[in-house]
Amino acid sequence: MRYRLSGPWLLGLRAFRRLAGGRAPAFRILFFHDVPKDRFAAFRNLVGYVKRYHGVVSPEEAGTWLLGAAPARSTIGLGRYPCLFAFDDGFASNYDLAKQCLAEHGVKALFFVCPGLIELPAGDQRAGIAAHIFDGRLAADSLPEGLRLMSWTELEELGSLGHCIGCHGMSHRRLSLLEGDGLRREIVDAGDLLERRLGGPVSWFAFAFGGIDSISRPALRVISEKYRFCRSGLRGANAAGTEPMAVLADHIDLLAPTAYRKLVLEGGLDIRYRRARRRLNAMVG
Repeated sequence: MRYRLSGPWLLGLRAFRRLAGGRAPAFRILFFHDVPKDRFAAFRNLVGYVKRYHGVVSPEEAGTWLLGAAPARSTIGLGRYPCLFAFDDGFASNYDLAKQCLAEHGVKALFFVCPGLIELPAGDQRAGIAAHIFDGRLAADSLPEGLRLMSWTELEELGSLGHCIGCHGMSHRRLSLLEGDGLRREIVDAGDLLERRLGGPVSWFAFAFGGIDSISRPALRVISEKYRFCRSGLRGANAAGTEPMAVLADHIDLLAPTAYRKLVLEGGLDIRYRRARRRLNAMVG
């Protein structure tokens, strides 16, 4: 039903914004997980569309924007904010996408990884992916053949190409269920490990699962001790006034119809997350 309504919904949204006038400059973060090779073409087309009709920002530009500096660029059109591309979990397909699709368009992206899972022996990593990233919903032997996480060498190469590596928790644990030493290990120790292995500071954190019930006020306090920015999975645009510990992001389904993807890009689903955004800001406050 939502796909069938996305076309008329998008037209109505655009008409409303023409009447309402322009909005304050902002940017969106578009995030993805594992992207199988049969979806590379769809991803390549999406990057081209975003670059042409919205514009693209780098992780560095996004960070500057969140800290209150003048935006790197203005809104291209009503509701068409420039976008930062991001990837969660650290799957090896993200490395291939960066080397192929992102390189073709000169796009620099943000990659959130779980160092504790990267450190697992090869024979144990699939079980770790099933238990933690897929939250036990899938058995290790049911995962796609060849599914793996990026290696430290691949992450180092992404960094050398100008991409940014962020932390997604030590082992992709739901932070709202942790406290004390367990919470600090998942957040602070994970960042320390990333910095030791990659040889540089880590400024970005994205909490696992991304929903409002996966984060807590104590977790956000610990995150703020270690990182400059914390990204959620709640939909919405980010402006100069966005709280750096409550950064918003939009998941894009590459299998969704074109009209639905455009609806996401132009903020047509933002209203559904209004209450969750308020809860997140209250936790930060």
